[in-house]
Amino acid sequence: MLGTVVRSSYAGDVRQRIRDQFRAYWWVWMAIAVAAIILNELFDRKVAGDKNGHPGGDVLVAIMVVLIVIGVWEFVASRRSRRPS
Repeated sequence: MLGTVVRSSYAGDVRQRIRDQFRAYWWVWMAIAVAAIILNELFDRKVAGDKNGHPGGDVLVAIMVVLIVIGVWEFVASRRSRRPS
């Protein structure tokens, strides 16, 4: 069939776990994103000397931080699941 993408069950499982994490811990992700934006602003103003600010850049930094945390969380979860009992 045209337009049909075949996905492995592992990729589907990972996607579902990440989706469930977002739903269950939305307040954690929001706090991480807000902290990333605030720290990025402080870094821009104090270290880089940029007084204008760039809201788009702040959002991108927040998205990247959340994605990194998700990646680490998923990596740790997969390592724990492989550990012998």
